[in-house]
Amino acid sequence: MNRRSSILHGALATLFAGLFAACGGGESLAGKTTTTTNGGDLVALGPDGRPLPGCVALAARSWNPATGTPGVVDTLHGDSTGVVRLGEGNYAFVEIRDSAGNLGARIAGLRLSDRNPRHVGLDTLRLLQGRWADRAGIAKGRLFLDSSFQTASLLVEDGSFTFEKVPSGDYRLALDADAKPVRPMGTVRLGSGAVRYTGSGNVVLTGDTTRSPLWIDDFESGSVWPSLKTSLPGVSPWYMWWTETDMTLPFSADPDSVLTAIGSDSTRPGRTFHARFTTTGTNALIAAGITNMELDLRGRSQVCLAYRTDSPLRIEFQRDSVSGIRPTLMSSLPPAPQWRDTCASISDFLPTSDTPDSLKTWSGFGKRVLVIQFVASTGATHLDLDDIRLR
Repeated sequence: MNRRSSILHGALATLFAGLFAACGGGESLAGKTTTTTNGGDLVALGPDGRPLPGCVALAARSWNPATGTPGVVDTLHGDSTGVVRLGEGNYAFVEIRDSAGNLGARIAGLRLSDRNPRHVGLDTLRLLQGRWADRAGIAKGRLFLDSSFQTASLLVEDGSFTFEKVPSGDYRLALDADAKPVRPMGTVRLGSGAVRYTGSGNVVLTGDTTRSPLWIDDFESGSVWPSLKTSLPGVSPWYMWWTETDMTLPFSADPDSVLTAIGSDSTRPGRTFHARFTTTGTNALIAAGITNMELDLRGRSQVCLAYRTDSPLRIEFQRDSVSGIRPTLMSSLPPAPQWRDTCASISDFLPTSDTPDSLKTWSGFGKRVLVIQFVASTGATHLDLDDIRLR
């Protein structure tokens, strides 16, 4: 734990030793005030719909995603009727818990007025577990939940992490890896049912039955090859091939040159894949893809991605091999002069030859080795890809 986390942990432990003793360690409280200014009322309700007396809420005035810390935090105490009086102004989030620390809820982006009281149903506090699968370049680190009192250690061995007693709500995750800049990782939703995660990292959450995205690649990996990990079967390298095309990015056919095509983008956060080229013939094409994907596709219904290209983009799933004759299913997306985030239904993918195969039946063979590639054809000059996932 770094010095900042140690100081914050000690401060919060002293302030909330009674009510929040079980909220986890490494707290990141950036400031605290106690307010009595009228702004609006929160009415805390238990699972039976009745008001809960004596609840406590932490209301953050702002949240800094770059540092993983809140701004000024108001500490609000509920009365005997379950009412928690909120001070004036906007709040990045409010977390409210019952006096026993067993029930809670989190509300993001809140502003109340005296004319608009809000009833908040508290739910059983949840256990949030997960794993940062791609650990390359991260010797140790902590994860910040965008809460005034939640961080978790990232274990060296497998990147697993645990947050205890987390109220229901939507959270952002940020990774503090050693002394490196804090890295946004995405959003996790905790409701009364299962966990759902969407974000910009290879995070695997336990207990997810809501078909949250399986990230194939978001180009944020710190490893030699951006990787696909499901049950961690291995690394799936990117490859490129082209015909009747003069490539300018990447600069050669050497597989390592693909790494030079992964970099920043002026209009999109994080790293993206950029290919630049000139097609020279009527059968020209460029293909970027991932091989050695061992997936069970039966629980997935869409392939989603962000792309930018000046020709139609063909998405192809292939079975078993990246060369030679192989069953292929494909679907096409229209040209996109600006970044376009979209999803294509897996059921819409059609075979390129007379075959009964489908992505669903491929999974019937077990976890077959699959290939997914993105193809731009004659007339195209660029292909940009980002946030490729199955869900």
